[in-house]
Amino acid sequence: MTNKEIVQSDLESIYIGNIYTVEADLNLPSQGRLGSALTWDSSFTHIINSDGKVTRPRTGSGNRPVNLTATAVMGSESGRRVFEVTVLETPSRIKITGVLPVEVTIGMGMDYNLPGFVIITKEGNIFGASPVKWVNAPVFSGLKPGIYEISGEPLDVAPKFTPSARITVAKNYADGEQNKYVAGGTPALPKRPELASPFELDAVKLLPGAFDDNRRRFEECLLACDDDQMLYNFRAASGLDTKGAEPMSGWDSPECLLRGHTTGHYLSGIALASRGCPDNSENFKKKIEYMVDSLEECQNAFAASGGYAGGFLSGYSEEQFDLLEEYVVYPKIWAPYYTLHKILAGLLDCHEFGGSAKALTVAEKVGMWTYNRLAKLSAEQLAKMWAMYIAGEFGGMNETMARLYKLSPKPEFIKAAKFFDNEKLFLPMAANIDTLCDMHGNQHVPQIIGALEIYERTHEDYYYNIARNFWRFVTDAHCYNIGGSGEGEMFKEPGYIAAYLTDKTAESCVSYNMMKLSRMLFRYEPVSGYMDYYERALYNHIAPSGDPNGPSGGSAYFTPLRPGGQKSYDEKSNSCCHGTGLENHVKYQDSIYYTNGDTLYVNLYIASELSWREKGVVITQSGDFLKDQRVIFDIGQSARIDLRLRMPAWLEEKAEIKHSGVMLDFEVKDGYAVINRDFAPGDKLEISLPFTLRLEKAADDPAVACLYYGPLVMVIDNDSQRFIELCINDTNLLNKTGDLEFTFEGFKFIPIMLAHNAPYHAYFNLK
Repeated sequence: MTNKEIVQSDLESIYIGNIYTVEADLNLPSQGRLGSALTWDSSFTHIINSDGKVTRPRTGSGNRPVNLTATAVMGSESGRRVFEVTVLETPSRIKITGVLPVEVTIGMGMDYNLPGFVIITKEGNIFGASPVKWVNAPVFSGLKPGIYEISGEPLDVAPKFTPSARITVAKNYADGEQNKYVAGGTPALPKRPELASPFELDAVKLLPGAFDDNRRRFEECLLACDDDQMLYNFRAASGLDTKGAEPMSGWDSPECLLRGHTTGHYLSGIALASRGCPDNSENFKKKIEYMVDSLEECQNAFAASGGYAGGFLSGYSEEQFDLLEEYVVYPKIWAPYYTLHKILAGLLDCHEFGGSAKALTVAEKVGMWTYNRLAKLSAEQLAKMWAMYIAGEFGGMNETMARLYKLSPKPEFIKAAKFFDNEKLFLPMAANIDTLCDMHGNQHVPQIIGALEIYERTHEDYYYNIARNFWRFVTDAHCYNIGGSGEGEMFKEPGYIAAYLTDKTAESCVSYNMMKLSRMLFRYEPVSGYMDYYERALYNHIAPSGDPNGPSGGSAYFTPLRPGGQKSYDEKSNSCCHGTGLENHVKYQDSIYYTNGDTLYVNLYIASELSWREKGVVITQSGDFLKDQRVIFDIGQSARIDLRLRMPAWLEEKAEIKHSGVMLDFEVKDGYAVINRDFAPGDKLEISLPFTLRLEKAADDPAVACLYYGPLVMVIDNDSQRFIELCINDTNLLNKTGDLEFTFEGFKFIPIMLAHNAPYHAYFNLK
């Protein structure tokens, strides 16, 4: 046989077992039957490496296709054979114990659709959601008053359970009656009063300090970005000249299926900076004008080609959207509506913050393209798409479509927003049941923001309750000490923290979106809990996620919380967290102050200057709060102010408030000290909030603990990768060796926000 024939024969004779349901390591031969040398390459080395070691995808992430390429070499001859392998996801370690019945009361003649999901129960008081097919469901609008029992097909879970529904048709139905599982069925109510509103970004100026330093670094990064490079994928996809620009890299490279998402984040970043970074406002507006003009050219070029529906705009063709409608899984496609959300959100930000009328025109065309495409699909098809892991991830498309409706009130836009209702998530949230275990974190937080944005347009309490319940579930039972959530991007069992301390904890874009949700909910319910969470995530996760070593634009994807973990900063990967990093560091001032009439809420103690234009008052907050544990407010003009100063949840000692040196008595309402008085020019208000050290034990393992100093998570400066054991029965035993530094038993504690370039321990073992 010739060498060529040997190569061909050896490739044909390779057998590596059942490649369609892989659950264990593969035996990849290094030599062919006739003696050729075999080597292996994998399309996803983190799933199957070149030695055949298999790492199954996490529970809930779906089965994963991987291409394994065998290369055979004999002498000067070589050949290849590709094996399409499917690696099964890790089975859930939690046993399913039952399925909750659907119980609904409707009015006679009322149209109703049974839900496409039911809630399943699992061991340990854990819940999930599973698709359901109902058998012989009637047309409910034609039923007479009575009780109707309906069954579903057995669920595709082990062991098998059969869903059931009990529908009560009432002759007289009260609109306000509470119903379980009526997705969107509650009538629209008068909008809740908006009790607090944030100030515009340009009304609040950061003063010198750590937050302003961070802002300036990212401002410089945005100014230095090459606009033509950001436009490369859009021009290439629409057939336009790329103007000699270098292609994007990482997740935005021409080969990547997510290309275009960073450009959307960039649009949002420059829009926010144009409003919140006054020194360079005009430079950012020039960037906005160029970017929007260029994207409009791309949108027009797509339409003129005749191969695309009108309004389409992307860094790739419509093929990914076609494949999603055929339920093609990740990574053969990669979240096309997620990318579209970033683009659409960026355009809306360029309009709202950057003043670009053209950006709204381009966005309206994208919105109509979205509506026209999704309006052709059935509710069942949409539900199946949005429940798909990653492929069906749509970011906050419901949010942007509802925002678009606010700016351009066409009924198609709010209808399109509701096309993105994800029943797998919304159904249990509306029922006040936590089913987040094994769900992808940042696939779902933006959907909840979208639910609240829809509420703001329609006033349907269904959407408001979804958002409020979700926020409570995450912050009560799914947060690490720094305010971040999820391990390996996935929510885990409620209350489980110590069990999941790894390198892949706390994805920063999850915290970024949870902070957005917090500030939105605060508008309707201005209580301190929302801002307590916001402060914790800001100080300990988001602000420390930015690269402190210069204007690189690098952001931490995960914040490792394992022993000896160390942050790294994405600079050229263009990951999701790199993208959100282009936004979050140029708007630190967005939640420091809120107002309602004469009421001023001070939520965060960050050096800043507020121009309260409606009252003609300038208020300056000065001082290094983290170092001195106090701030001073200077009131520039005469004004009657109902001042609300947040009394943080971490406060253990008595706060002090002085007015021009005189101690004030005050009451605390909803977590805020109330100071209601007439202020004169030059008045000073000094607030002291003493920091104390306190331990917090992990709910799932009280032997694992962390240390706080006021709002700051304190970490041990140490590179050991084993848990450090400490006998801390009394935090007073720690020795203060600096403004924000303590030592104990030879170990040094520093805030995680200062632990940039060295390993640390965010948790330790108690002896």
